[in-house]
Amino acid sequence: MARRSSSGKRRERWLRRIFASDSAEPDLDHVRRIGARFLGLGFIGYPIVLPAAIASSASVTASWWVPLSILLSVGPGILLIIFSFRRGTSWLGPLALLTWGGYLLSIALWFPAWTGSTLTDPEDVAQWTIAFCGMPSMVLMLVHARLGVVSLVVSSVASHVSQQLGRFGGVTSDLLFEIVWSIVFTSVFLAVVLVATRTGRHLDETREETYRTAANVAAASAREVEKARFDAIVHDRVIASLLAVEPGIPDHRLATQARSALEELARVPGADDAQVVSPAETLRRIRSAAADISERFEVQILGAASGSDGEATALGESADYPVEVVEAVVEAMSEALRNVVRHAGPAAECAVIVQLPAGALSMAVVDNGHGFDPDSVGPGRVGIAVSIRGRMSRLPGGHAQVNSRPGRGTTIQIGWERP
Repeated sequence: MARRSSSGKRRERWLRRIFASDSAEPDLDHVRRIGARFLGLGFIGYPIVLPAAIASSASVTASWWVPLSILLSVGPGILLIIFSFRRGTSWLGPLALLTWGGYLLSIALWFPAWTGSTLTDPEDVAQWTIAFCGMPSMVLMLVHARLGVVSLVVSSVASHVSQQLGRFGGVTSDLLFEIVWSIVFTSVFLAVVLVATRTGRHLDETREETYRTAANVAAASAREVEKARFDAIVHDRVIASLLAVEPGIPDHRLATQARSALEELARVPGADDAQVVSPAETLRRIRSAAADISERFEVQILGAASGSDGEATALGESADYPVEVVEAVVEAMSEALRNVVRHAGPAAECAVIVQLPAGALSMAVVDNGHGFDPDSVGPGRVGIAVSIRGRMSRLPGGHAQVNSRPGRGTTIQIGWERP
């Protein structure tokens, strides 16, 4: 029972391979369509170039056989040419079997059509279709290699037996040699067809593997980007919020900051996200982020006069910024401001100086606090290394620089220029 089931599955796969079109193999389909078109022209051309062979075959057969054999040759050839201009190759399997069936039918009908007479000239042909006994095999080779070989053997045996009957009135000792020679000679063309189809399939497999590799690389890159985003959120917002908690009256800004961190962690970037941010929206985000950390931080626009008109004038020549640039700059600034709160001292003053020229975005976070020696920061302190320098270095065109001395305050320059 199991053996029968396995045989049925193999037969099902065999039939599906012959009749089904694999639309995922465009190069193989292209090779098959071009091959079918070329072979179809061959089926039509043989009756045109073999009038002498057709006439000699008519001398030993009934009058109806020659036109019927021509029809069985030309008909499938025309169908191959017509269908070769269609998309896909689901039609090729049935037409290949039809072509071989038509050829075998023409040979089978030769026997009842044979008058029993033989040819007087040994150079004449009693079975004119023997000239292209390998053509149906080449069509089948486009679809199924083993079936193409089987059809070549069957067609060669049948055509050469009928040929010897029409020439000699019986089978001679040369029959086996003629069959073997026909098979060997035609096998060269079958090999060409086989190589062409395998090349097409290899090209499709290579393309599919390339697409798969590119997709895996893109997925890995996306995972790394998302991991970096989560790491930055955890450090810049979650840990920063926890470190800012102190005994006493709850700070509503911490609650807002924690809620924003949770929303950012839960957010899944999608195609609907904005791709660019206007200068006015960029400034609003900068001010909002600074106010979330401390209301005493002042945000100044370099080159803007006092009042809204001066600010609008400073922003007038600026172009929109990519959203990933604005997010990276704002997060780096937020980390710098949190460092001011944690390390600069309670009496330290701090200002954020922003410049929004066309094609660039830069700012400086300046404080007059305790300051520190940047070279003395240990590798375990990821605030500056990851959240400021690392974040900006991953951004094409981004950069960050930290200048500080003990007792002289700190200046952190954050910038981006359009590549």
